[in-house]
Amino acid sequence: MKSSKSMKAKFPISNFQFPQSHVSLPLDSSLIGWLAEDILARDPGERDLSRTAVVFPGRRPALYLRRELGRLIGGPFHPPRIFDIDSFMTYMAGQSPSGSDRREAGQVELLHLVYTTARGLGADGEHLSLPAMTSGFENFFFWGLKFLDLFDEFGTELVPPALIKQAVPAALADAGITEEARGLWPILPGLYSKWLDTLAGNSLWSRGEKYRIAAEHIDGLEWPFSQIYLAGFAALNQAEEKVFSVLTRLGIARVVVQDGPSPWRTSDAKCEHLERLRSVCHGTWDLENTRPLATDTHRHTQTDQSPNHQITKSPNSFFHQGFDLHSQIQMAEDVFARELEGRGGLAPDQEAVVLPRPEPLIPVLSRLFEDTAVPYNISMGYPLERTALAQLLDSIFEAQEGRADGKYYAPHYLAVLRHPYIKNIQLHSPLTSNHQITEFLATDTHRHTQTDQSPNHQITKSPNSLNHQILESWLVREKRSFVRLEELEKAIAHLDEEDFSASHFLSLVHQMCFRAFEGLRKVGELAMALKRLLEWTVEYGTVAGYPLTGEFMTAMVGLLEELEAGPVAKETASVPGLHSLFGHLVRQTRIPFQGIPLDGFQILGFLETRCLKFRRVMIFDVNEGVLPPETRPDPILPPDLRKHLGLPDKKQAVEISRYHFQRLLAGAEEVHLFFSEDKGQVKSRFIEELIWEAEKQAGRRDVIPIHSPVMVPRPRIPSAFPVKKTPQIMNFFSSFTFSSTALDTYLSCPFRFYAKYVLGLDVPDTIDRDEIDPLLVGNLAHNILREFYLPWLDREIQFETDCDNDLVTKSDMALEGIFGPRTEWSGGVRLFREVLLYRLKNFLRLEREHAQGHLLMGLEVPCKTDFYLEEAGRKVRIKGVLDRIEKDKKGVVWVIDYKTGSKIQIPRATVASKVSDREAIKQEIVSFQLSMYLLLCNQHYSLNSEWSGMNAALYGLRGLADSSNLNALQTILFKQGDSRDKIVEGIYVPALKAIIEEILNTEIPFAHDPSDFGYCKTCPYSRRLCKVG
Repeated sequence: MKSSKSMKAKFPISNFQFPQSHVSLPLDSSLIGWLAEDILARDPGERDLSRTAVVFPGRRPALYLRRELGRLIGGPFHPPRIFDIDSFMTYMAGQSPSGSDRREAGQVELLHLVYTTARGLGADGEHLSLPAMTSGFENFFFWGLKFLDLFDEFGTELVPPALIKQAVPAALADAGITEEARGLWPILPGLYSKWLDTLAGNSLWSRGEKYRIAAEHIDGLEWPFSQIYLAGFAALNQAEEKVFSVLTRLGIARVVVQDGPSPWRTSDAKCEHLERLRSVCHGTWDLENTRPLATDTHRHTQTDQSPNHQITKSPNSFFHQGFDLHSQIQMAEDVFARELEGRGGLAPDQEAVVLPRPEPLIPVLSRLFEDTAVPYNISMGYPLERTALAQLLDSIFEAQEGRADGKYYAPHYLAVLRHPYIKNIQLHSPLTSNHQITEFLATDTHRHTQTDQSPNHQITKSPNSLNHQILESWLVREKRSFVRLEELEKAIAHLDEEDFSASHFLSLVHQMCFRAFEGLRKVGELAMALKRLLEWTVEYGTVAGYPLTGEFMTAMVGLLEELEAGPVAKETASVPGLHSLFGHLVRQTRIPFQGIPLDGFQILGFLETRCLKFRRVMIFDVNEGVLPPETRPDPILPPDLRKHLGLPDKKQAVEISRYHFQRLLAGAEEVHLFFSEDKGQVKSRFIEELIWEAEKQAGRRDVIPIHSPVMVPRPRIPSAFPVKKTPQIMNFFSSFTFSSTALDTYLSCPFRFYAKYVLGLDVPDTIDRDEIDPLLVGNLAHNILREFYLPWLDREIQFETDCDNDLVTKSDMALEGIFGPRTEWSGGVRLFREVLLYRLKNFLRLEREHAQGHLLMGLEVPCKTDFYLEEAGRKVRIKGVLDRIEKDKKGVVWVIDYKTGSKIQIPRATVASKVSDREAIKQEIVSFQLSMYLLLCNQHYSLNSEWSGMNAALYGLRGLADSSNLNALQTILFKQGDSRDKIVEGIYVPALKAIIEEILNTEIPFAHDPSDFGYCKTCPYSRRLCKVG
């Protein structure tokens, strides 16, 4: 930093005087063009412009001004010194006696410094709320980030500690807040005062401190500039007001703003912030400066600028209403599809996409620009938390948080391995072992998806990508929710080959992603481990191939290096505390896309549009809460205290957003505004104001058309071409055993039967501790009841008084078999246990009334038998597992099946029913389960087809409550008075034969059945295979 002595002015102050007044340009004019012409007009032949300074609100306009000056000069030149307001304040503060020896500090360094400052203040015991907050860095950093923001605002608004000390009691009294509820307010004067001393003592400054020092010392500075333009400002904070006031009083600066009527300004709009700006500036104002500019090549027809002018005509404006971001982008594709092609020479002031919030950046790039040759610049701050890097590190933290007794929670573990940056790791390893991996997946009976077994099949996945598939399959098969890393390495040891060890490869992944983070408690150690992980992914992965990774990685590594260096590195925290610290810092970090070189389509954040003008503008997300942005309650500085401190309120922020919005639109020839109205989203008040203004002038409603997305139906893909039964398919049935589930699937949809049973496609099992799979619920209930009833097998059921406790014991054993020890159970599993026991205890209550003294003949009896098809001249095999068989006190044999789902289906057929084809059978039989179970039970127990002495029932466990009776539990197949012999022999058996014969009929293809929309919607094949969905 240069000393103030070396920066003395080359010219006496008297020569600094601007001969012209300050300027208020029309809203639709080109500020950049006006500045370039005015700078050159002072000395048309001069090529050294370095004695001129220009100060903008932001950084982006500097690129445009240099470009425009170069265009007008047409040769080499020394550009002016161009500042954004932050760098200008830094420049001035650095020339002052109080700031010449200070250096810039990063956010992490400042965060730790405010922590040590607060600890020192809390040690005196005067501030009771500080000791708990400052007991550890983990408890403080959230408040520390809030304090840093607040103290920066105190600095920019020139709020002295004495005023804070005065304002707090007054605000407390006005708000009627008791002494006990006063919160953090009383500590603010002392903490802020101590903070300023700490910054000075460490020769550091924050943003607020730079503004404060610059404003306090500006009167004594000497300037190397002959002229300073303060251009494009809409509102000023107190420090900026002081700077503007002094510079204009000295005659050094000329202020240039944009104001005045426009087709986009409402008739009652009042620019109080601009009036305030003018009032602090010394000198006269030229409010009628409307001379045409040679640089303003795309300016639309300008109307009379007099205050009483009535606006009658606006540029081409289009309002687009979608229902979400993707529908907005779809409409934008329609708008620009034809015009984007072949626009390689697009000037940077022609087209702009404006994103008031940064999250849509990636969808916009992929949908609008990915398949075009149009160059583009990005200039905005993109949230680091939205990147794949942040998601990877978040997964690393979650894995450590979920670790218990050295075991990792399987879904957290797999989330790390599935991340694109990890699953594509290749440690220069050969892929020759892929045939073993493929063989493992193909022969795994728990994994139903078929794989290509041909020797020429090329596998291009990385070893780690295939490893996670194998490990997931193993975890499902072993029913492991928690697992040790060593167990997983052993699980794939059989894939080791001479030139490549799969288990060693996995151990390296484990070291980098898991073991390196075990036991870490210090911030610096954590940052170092995370940085090593990122370097590893760059060296051995495919990170570099992802768009914008360079910018993302630079921002993340910069943050980690801040954490790794300085005193904060030695601070300790728990794993959740480290996760929270890292998460807060990531959420506050923005990736700065600089947008250089200046060329092509401009993709800008909302504030990056300040001072710029474009021929056509497209703004997304013009929704309330986005534009203007939503302001959240301040946990430290509520409105009452802000008012007493003279700080700006929410209303001023809205007015400034409105001004920038109207100025941007006023300069454009064509405007497209996109917004969403669905699920609580409403259009911005700024759009409502424009519509209202147009309707007032027209004297009627609906004068502005609102465009909605045109939902063009996609060309219909033929749904599930009927599959002919080839010899290969028929050969498959020669060894196929029919179950009731398979036949019910065929009844509902023959194509689904074909996909599931003939092709062998099925939805793979998953692991999730909190999402309890319905199939898992059914298996658990069946296992518990089997173990509960097992002591009475081949005996009469005699319920004892302690049966309830036995049921609880059996339930806990079954749960531990699936989810591991109780200490590892999540909240979801514990809640599931309570619901399960509630249902089972009510089941047992009803069983005591009904089943006491029944003879238990069998539990989970697997049955198979031949079934003859006389017309086809062949026999097939049918099978089933009978949950429970018992004989009641009347000698009736009951086949009982437990149901945990909500859908209870039994045949509705009577002796008069017709069951000639699938449609009739589907309506009358509904489900083959109970009828098939009767046939299997009859064969297995040699009951000689005495159907009058048999019955079947579904026991529905779901929904059982304290008030439930036996009818709520049982759904019985045969009612009293039914002719069981006739129904079984005349309906059930013929229907079973008919449906199996249809399956085996080569003339009837497997066709989809779209009659049940709900069934199609839940079908796993409906979208990709059948296409019905």
